[in-house]
Amino acid sequence: MILLSSHPDYHMKIFPQSASEKLGYTAVLEAASVYLRSVMGQEELENLKPVSVESIVVHKLSLLRELMDVLQFESEVPFEHPFDIRESAKRSRVKRALLSPEQLHQIRQFCITCRLLQNYLRAKSETHPLLSQLSQQIIPLKEVEREIGEVITEHGSVKDNASPALRQIRKSLGSRRNELRSAIDRIIRQMSKDGYLAEFEATIRNGRMVLPVRAEHKRKISGFVQDVSATGQTVYLEPTETLHINNDIRELEQQERAEIERILMELTAAIGLKHEHLLSNAAQIGRFDLLLATARLSLSLGCSIPSVGAKHQLSLQNARNPVLMLRNRRLPKEQREEIVPLNMKLEPDEKGVIITGPNAGGKSVSLKTAALLSMMAQSGFAIPADDTSTLPLFSGLWLDMGDEQSIDNDLSTFSSRLAWMRETLKGADAGSLVLVDEAGTGTDPEEGVALFQAFLEILHQRGCMILATTHHGNLKVFAHNYPGFVNASMEFDRNRLTPTYRFRKGVPGSSYAFEMSERLGLSPDLLKRARELVGDSKNRLESLITEMEEKAQEAGDIRSKTLREQVKAEKLMRDYEQRLKTLTAERDKLREKALTDAREIMQSANARIEEAIQKVYEAGTDKEKIKQIRAEVNQHRQAVEADLEQTSARRKGRLPDAADASPPKPGDTVRLSDSNATGELIEVNGNQAVVDVNGLRLKTKYKNLVKTQKPKEQKREPVFSTADDDFTPVPVPATLDIRGFRGEQAGSELMHYLDRVSASSLRRIEIIHGKGDGVLKKIVHEQLAKRKEVSKFEFAPWEQGGPGCTIVELG
Repeated sequence: MILLSSHPDYHMKIFPQSASEKLGYTAVLEAASVYLRSVMGQEELENLKPVSVESIVVHKLSLLRELMDVLQFESEVPFEHPFDIRESAKRSRVKRALLSPEQLHQIRQFCITCRLLQNYLRAKSETHPLLSQLSQQIIPLKEVEREIGEVITEHGSVKDNASPALRQIRKSLGSRRNELRSAIDRIIRQMSKDGYLAEFEATIRNGRMVLPVRAEHKRKISGFVQDVSATGQTVYLEPTETLHINNDIRELEQQERAEIERILMELTAAIGLKHEHLLSNAAQIGRFDLLLATARLSLSLGCSIPSVGAKHQLSLQNARNPVLMLRNRRLPKEQREEIVPLNMKLEPDEKGVIITGPNAGGKSVSLKTAALLSMMAQSGFAIPADDTSTLPLFSGLWLDMGDEQSIDNDLSTFSSRLAWMRETLKGADAGSLVLVDEAGTGTDPEEGVALFQAFLEILHQRGCMILATTHHGNLKVFAHNYPGFVNASMEFDRNRLTPTYRFRKGVPGSSYAFEMSERLGLSPDLLKRARELVGDSKNRLESLITEMEEKAQEAGDIRSKTLREQVKAEKLMRDYEQRLKTLTAERDKLREKALTDAREIMQSANARIEEAIQKVYEAGTDKEKIKQIRAEVNQHRQAVEADLEQTSARRKGRLPDAADASPPKPGDTVRLSDSNATGELIEVNGNQAVVDVNGLRLKTKYKNLVKTQKPKEQKREPVFSTADDDFTPVPVPATLDIRGFRGEQAGSELMHYLDRVSASSLRRIEIIHGKGDGVLKKIVHEQLAKRKEVSKFEFAPWEQGGPGCTIVELG
């Protein structure tokens, strides 16, 4: 794990200090803190800042990608009991220091956590190499585990066998306490008969066992008064008979304390030798805790890992503002608002964007989203956007958003903006991201716009990236004319006079002040006069912008539709290409098989012909012998023709049952290739054959016969109609795995499974739902809680799946 230096050059410069809160970065950190498990992790989160070193950012994001993959597709990470043991570790190095049993128990549990985590990460060397490398940063302390385990119990107390002396002391203590109890019980029985006791149970006062005696009877019992009740009616008396036993017990208890102190001091000194290792592991645990929390938050928001680098362009695909997502999460479903994704892509030569459009149209949110996602990525977070998104590596972030006026510093709104511009010009350099909301406001419009335009030109010359919003038309003209700047707008639906919150680059936007005023019911005379005051040129410009926006919107809709059709067509093309590839391969395979079959048939025929020629030569002029040989050749020719016919039928798909390739002979079951009728071959006479088809004798050519298998008799299925039938039901498995199912599908699968289990003899089942973001676990537990037949359910032990598996017992 890369250790970040505290040197400020490693971190993104952010101005003003309130920028993190205004952009929502603080809200993201608060959301991540919910997933932390340790004080060390909380401190790491509090110190977390965006980093401006590319190698560190890339490493952090690569590490996060591996951990998100583990959490999403594999088992839960063993990360329990990350106690904060740093103060105990520091104290242990002090001479004659003494750690309590509880502190020692926490140190042991902490060491166990480190060991389990190290083993888990080490096992990921092949699948997740970066995670596996983290195991090298953890120092194994099994010796500390063992030493503490020999002395301290799992409940945080000192064991009897921590030392031979302690074992003997506690044995003697137990014996004397038993003697004391017996003596006290005997005295109580006696005194209860005499009516001396206020209560019939012994109690402890000043560390000694005493009897509650009525005050008026205290002189009737030989003993020592150790205490008196608040009312004075009861005295707590130590009988003389038990005095020496109490004394022995007090002495043994003192010996026990001294021996325990000696043991703990010795153990503390041994731990002090490893205090640096403990502190190092605590730092690693804090960093891993933060990484784990970051991964869990990223998964819960459906985030992806962007590509970040100094040479990358700003390209956000389907980006959503995480602050809006977190706010939606806190609201009931019916009150949640749709979050329109931001698609903002800048070309290499585009370093400045001037965004215009109506109020409440999403301009400021677009600025915040781009800046916040950049801060998140450079802090090691995944971002809620497509994984094709890319982000430049920013060295600084300078934000002018909202009113920074101050009575204490005698700053007005415009004065605070000038102070911000002064500081930005001092610190912003190449690679800085500058964000300005409502540029050119706060003073005379013409002077304000001129001042701001000059400010933008200087920043652009330095190599800064600038995102600004405005309502001023002159800045729209500036963005259109000045190289490196581009106009952009937030789309507006003129028919409904409502914003769509979609970002559109290349076209300036209108403020729609008159249209909104008309919709809200301002008088027509007022609006008419206002348009006159604005002037024809201004009206024509706004009309032109509005018309351009409408055309751009129409073009965008057409482009989106075309892209969808293109994607659809490309998918069909890929499908057909794959299908053609498969069919071609099958054709070539069939052709190869056909050629092989034909070659075998020809080889067999040639062999028979050669054999026949040899026999004719040997027979000489014996006509009968030659006639017999001719008949044999003719019979083999018929067999070859039948074989070829059969091969052809198989190629055409008419022989799915892979019939016997040998020529049919009387008694065989055959099929007539010209009619597909099946019957028994009765006789063969030259080229003719007789076949019995269901009692009907048919004459046909021998070459039309194909040998086949005798059809199987169809068995009649038995009908199970009564409970007395010998019926064996399909067994129900004792485990259900719903990992990979969606919510509704998982619920339905679980319901059917539980219904089957209820009808079976199973009384204990396992439901594997995985860990992930907990959705499947919640569905499982909600359904189980509603089922009457379920008597108990709980997470499985760690070795059986832990929180990723639920054990269910049925009544």
